[in-house]
Amino acid sequence: MSGRMAGYILAALVLFASAGCGRDDTGPIGPGDPDSIAAPSLTITWPPYAGGIHQYLEVTRFSWSSTGEEPSVDVRYFATMLVDTNGNYDTTFDMVMDINENPARYDTLWSDWISYIAPDDSGRTTIIGDDELLTYGRRHYFFVQGRDGDGNVTEVFERATNARLFTVTYSSGPVLYIAERVLANFIFIGTSFSPEERKLPPGISISFYWAGNADQYSSEIAGYRYGWDVTSLEHWDAPFEMATTRSATVAFFSGVHTLTVETSDIAGNITRGQITIEVVPWEMDRDLLLVDDYYAPSYPVPNLSSPAESEHDAFWTSICSRAAGFDEARDIYDTYSWSRAPSIDLIGQYRNIVWTYSPESANRWSRVVEFTPESAPGVSRDETPNLISIFLEKGGHVWTSGRSDGGGGLAAVLQDKARIFPIDIRCEINGPGGDCSDNSGVESLPYRDYCVTVIDKVVGRFRTDSSMPSRTLHHHDVLRSALRDDGDPVTAGCTGLPEILALRDEVTAAGSFFCTDSTCSPGGFTYVEVYDPDYWLPRIAAASRYCFHPLYRMRAASPSSVLDGQTVAIWVTRFDDVVPDTPGGIAAPSVHFGLPLWFFRHESADSIADVVFERWGI
Repeated sequence: MSGRMAGYILAALVLFASAGCGRDDTGPIGPGDPDSIAAPSLTITWPPYAGGIHQYLEVTRFSWSSTGEEPSVDVRYFATMLVDTNGNYDTTFDMVMDINENPARYDTLWSDWISYIAPDDSGRTTIIGDDELLTYGRRHYFFVQGRDGDGNVTEVFERATNARLFTVTYSSGPVLYIAERVLANFIFIGTSFSPEERKLPPGISISFYWAGNADQYSSEIAGYRYGWDVTSLEHWDAPFEMATTRSATVAFFSGVHTLTVETSDIAGNITRGQITIEVVPWEMDRDLLLVDDYYAPSYPVPNLSSPAESEHDAFWTSICSRAAGFDEARDIYDTYSWSRAPSIDLIGQYRNIVWTYSPESANRWSRVVEFTPESAPGVSRDETPNLISIFLEKGGHVWTSGRSDGGGGLAAVLQDKARIFPIDIRCEINGPGGDCSDNSGVESLPYRDYCVTVIDKVVGRFRTDSSMPSRTLHHHDVLRSALRDDGDPVTAGCTGLPEILALRDEVTAAGSFFCTDSTCSPGGFTYVEVYDPDYWLPRIAAASRYCFHPLYRMRAASPSSVLDGQTVAIWVTRFDDVVPDTPGGIAAPSVHFGLPLWFFRHESADSIADVVFERWGI
């Protein structure tokens, strides 16, 4: 809006003092009048109508659309404090009724007529309060009027369409969401927040992205700015720009560094978000940490659908004890007991980690690998950093394994609504049907670090696409065993791995949950996640990445199942040439199983541990 609207309150005082200048005593021509003429109608579309008295800032954008039988050719509008015919502020005065009955009172308040199709949408939207005086805490009206090509104008004003009652209110600022691929996300409102503090080891590359939102008070974002280690916020002269929505990638090797991001709405309200990164040394001088993140019942389960907590603990403690130097009194971290993931400081003491998980949302694995898409930086996410990604980048080695049904496994990277399978991590991080407008999924743990392009499940919510293979669990798509992939060069280079991973006899026996008898359902094992299935990669015109190395492939109950022969365990090789900066550090691949090994023959798990630990030098 321009200066033509300035001083509108003074104009209202002058006009309303001349209360006798109504059009005539007969009232306006209305739709029920036999002499009425169809006049153009306009409806305010932004801010949306919610009934009653709205709360807007002193600077607010209004938009409208032509809705009548006769389209508007020109429009005009005005805003005014709610004053009566004597120019006094009066919340009991019915201004809508008055403008309908006495439109001439308001003649001097209207803006100039402007074409409805004027350039830059200036005939369909305007900002009020940018050069007019709106008063905090007081009620105001905004009116918009249309005129057609014959000169007929809008004669009727209504609160739900072309007249908007609102109170000018104050806001501490828009919401500012800041996210980062390994540091989770952050939320700020206003400028009173203390900086969020995080720790990172030296040399980890980070890049932040952000978005603001002022919808909660019907305003809009005017721009963003950011800087590292800004010395004086009072004299910070960086411009606000709408395109400034991410930071350049940086890596720090020492010290404490603070990122400052600010966003402003069109009223000039600012929200500031600050994140302080402290670079801490990683000694990585201990051999092996077992992260027990598998939540199991404390009692034995008769049908073996789950191990008891003590059974699962004993199984993995026995495996880790095969590594020299493992001390179960020191080197086991139980996430259930601590109610949080291990800290950056604890992780940094080790060169190797075994992390076992279950699919429950309460575990920490889901929080560690969860990813915030760039198109939705405000999506809810726990503050736990992606410890696995950080650890791999520093040359650490991981063995991850657990129940991978439901939201377990690498599918934990997805928000629940997006867990529909098979899913292409590159383009569908927000869920199936992605058009690659948000391809930030390439920075998530499955794709970036584990080199997985597609995730599928034995049991899950599946697509309904016409090209989606049918799924039939009973004695068809369930897992019966897993076969070593000797065709992969990494696998072929490791001697001592069992050729077949077979389920324990008691797991498949009659009366068990995964009984394979012809009368049983599902008739085989289902806690399985599948990677880069060859029945889906061609459909999305993709091939496995150079660093994707299958370790074991699934043997389904039926050879005709599309799941038969698909990958269920992989080598993690993207950082297998990085040597940890510590005495005794060596470069080696990591390993991931999309199934829980407790259900399989324990001697096979022992053999796998011997091979993996030998590669890790422990």
